[in-house]
Amino acid sequence: MLRRHGLLLFLLAYAALILYGSLHPFGPWRPPADWSPAFLVAALPRFITRTDLTTNLLAYAPLGYALALEFSRTRSRRHSLLLASLLCLGYSFLLENLQTLLPNRNASNLDIAINSLGGWCGALLARQHRRWLAWLDVLYRWRERWFLPGAASNTGLVLLALWPLAQFSLMPFPAMGWVELYLRPIEAGLATKLNWPWLLAIFLEMAVLGSFAAALLRPGRYAGPLALLFVSAFAMKVVIAVLLLRFGVLGGVLSLETLGGFVATYWFLLLPPAARQRLVTAAALLGSVVLLRLTLAKYLLLPASNPFNIVGLADLTASLWPYLALATLFALAWRRDQA
Repeated sequence: MLRRHGLLLFLLAYAALILYGSLHPFGPWRPPADWSPAFLVAALPRFITRTDLTTNLLAYAPLGYALALEFSRTRSRRHSLLLASLLCLGYSFLLENLQTLLPNRNASNLDIAINSLGGWCGALLARQHRRWLAWLDVLYRWRERWFLPGAASNTGLVLLALWPLAQFSLMPFPAMGWVELYLRPIEAGLATKLNWPWLLAIFLEMAVLGSFAAALLRPGRYAGPLALLFVSAFAMKVVIAVLLLRFGVLGGVLSLETLGGFVATYWFLLLPPAARQRLVTAAALLGSVVLLRLTLAKYLLLPASNPFNIVGLADLTASLWPYLALATLFALAWRRDQA
């Protein structure tokens, strides 16, 4: 009963979040007489950005997943999939129609289609819910073997899991105000003039990520987990860049600077001083990130971008990440001193 109530609360809260993001800033409203369903049969928007498509797809996937789980309690998996998909379609249809009454929002038939697709994908994933739970159990046992115990370590692992979300900003997160997005034709190859600011930004970002992850590891666990982390991080950067950018400009992600930053960082973290003094190394690097932001960024803490867009949410995550990571390191150091 408690789990069911929790699922219902999540559904209500997440539906309210989608409503807020879809209808923000809630005014000024046009009179209801101005409503028109013409957008449903209008031509597709002239400019379709991958950012908007990705945002809509990802936003409705959790809603479809949770709805399918709720319906599966009393219905077959096929019926729960169908009902969850139809409800996501109906909810998106309602919100897009309401957007026609908001001058600051643009109702789109494409948004309805992508939102519905996201809900259907989420509901489809829910059919394997028990398998995901089994994988979570495997991950938990892996976590117990490789990482330090305690709430501070758990918080650090949550921050590591949030790092991929920050990558949707397509920028190394310590580089707020330091470098611009590095776009380069992919056919230019690796042999081009080095972009030193981008290389240093990648180096600092990965040094922060790697040293922070190393501070969470149990004694005796180091080089292998860091190698796995770096390979996964590079793959994540490539996948997100493909989702948000045209393939022809991926040369910045697949550049010599990015690869060199990863290799140089891994070599740096294998040096004995960095390997032995994990907490000190991570704290020093995070402190340098905070100082750079205070010196170079256009804002001190929160960006001005819209958090209900995937890139805006990524900017917010990237902005808060270093401060939360520093607090986690202090908690780890305090726990070690107490022990």
